[in-house]
Amino acid sequence: MTVPKSILMPLSSSGQEKERMLGALSVAAYFSAHLEVLHATLNPRRFIPDEVVARRMPQSLLQELEALASKYSVTESSELQQLFQSLCDQNHAPLTEQLIQDAPTACWQEIVGLRSELVGERGKVHDLIIVPQPKSGTPTSTFEAAIMRSGKPVLLMPRTLTTFCADRVLIAWNGSTESARAVASALPVLKAAKQIVVGCSNRSSAREPGIDKLIQYLARHGVEAIGKHFDSHRLAAGESLLQLSDSIGSDLIVMGAYTHRRVHEQIFGGVTRHMVGHATIPIWMMH
Repeated sequence: MTVPKSILMPLSSSGQEKERMLGALSVAAYFSAHLEVLHATLNPRRFIPDEVVARRMPQSLLQELEALASKYSVTESSELQQLFQSLCDQNHAPLTEQLIQDAPTACWQEIVGLRSELVGERGKVHDLIIVPQPKSGTPTSTFEAAIMRSGKPVLLMPRTLTTFCADRVLIAWNGSTESARAVASALPVLKAAKQIVVGCSNRSSAREPGIDKLIQYLARHGVEAIGKHFDSHRLAAGESLLQLSDSIGSDLIVMGAYTHRRVHEQIFGGVTRHMVGHATIPIWMMH
């Protein structure tokens, strides 16, 4: 429940780079926090099995591939870094590692390695990880690593959203450990919100602790909330939750990231997968 002061955002060149940077800078400004943008690149050798390199591929060809990849990577990184610096200047977020009290700061980290592995590791020493909504609509390996390995909350941001607002918050509650962790980690946001609705499906209404107990818990932190039950019998729970969010004009959804046993690499449960693929507002999630 610490106010986020150190935020990590992985950045890839998969489109909407400017919008994603602006969105992350808006989150940093909201919390007066430090934003670290992590731009990771891979060595082409990583994609070539050792036995292929040893037996079939000429070293001269491999070296040429590495040189081309390196040239492209340096050019791309330089352009993205210049764009980020320009946006930081426009949004009054100094590029520095030094702490500036009650003001956002930022830095750019260029590193060679697998993005998902780096996010899982580096996320452990940040308060919040910003992950863009995947183009495919299904959870990515970076999202999975952030949720499952960092131990920190993840803010899933729509790719084209450039401003962060959390005046009206919907808490998706089902009494689970995951939802309890998400609520506790989001307390700084909830304390600043103007309206909070705790939503619970009829299917989960009998689970303990119920909505009333959560509202009482929030009240002890000075957070006022109201409860709403929604009917998910005819629709999937994720779809019903998004309908409730739309009806109350939510700026942010707080929810647990639910999983099931890994089957054909589909580690996330139906509600989480639906929200990742269809939400149009930020989602504060924790496993």
